[in-house]
Amino acid sequence: MTPPIVQRRVADALGQAARLAALLKQARLSPLSAMVLAFLFATTLIAGLFALSAIFGLIGLGGEVAAPDWKPPTLTIGELDPPKPASADVETLSRPIFSRNRRPSPKVKPVEADLSPNAIAPGGLTVSAIVKNKDAHQAYVVSQDAPEGAWRKVGDTVDSWMISRIDRHEVILQSGEQTASIKLYPDPSPSDNAGAPP
Repeated sequence: MTPPIVQRRVADALGQAARLAALLKQARLSPLSAMVLAFLFATTLIAGLFALSAIFGLIGLGGEVAAPDWKPPTLTIGELDPPKPASADVETLSRPIFSRNRRPSPKVKPVEADLSPNAIAPGGLTVSAIVKNKDAHQAYVVSQDAPEGAWRKVGDTVDSWMISRIDRHEVILQSGEQTASIKLYPDPSPSDNAGAPP
């Protein structure tokens, strides 16, 4: 290139830069904002050109796309045994799941009730409720004398039996040398436990 042509091109470039600077000044944009806008314009233009090349590239192939050579691995399925019932899992049933050491609960020997005359509760007496607070303990006792029931305290007499103590779940009665207890909740019979789930 000859020097006059180079000078003319430099003058044109400077003129365009001056017009762009005047346009930016008229739009009241800072130089940093102008650079950000120029960068966004360039990235948008490049993304558009890339999208057009991808679209026209697919059209140029005529819709023929080669299938990939990769195939997913196949698994061989062996013969599976039928599932066992839950009751067959003896280990899980014999050890508590949420126990810290997951050991079976210790076997508790059943305590045989003392069937002496002192332990037999009088017939017709039942305890329907027990109320305990700091000062007083009361039991709602239904007897033959009071079939509708009545609140009783320690020291009260019911059917010739004196209430000697009121515990959390039972009332202890005394008649001379004999003592008996009436439970609020009767002990479950062995037939009731047979139908209960483990």
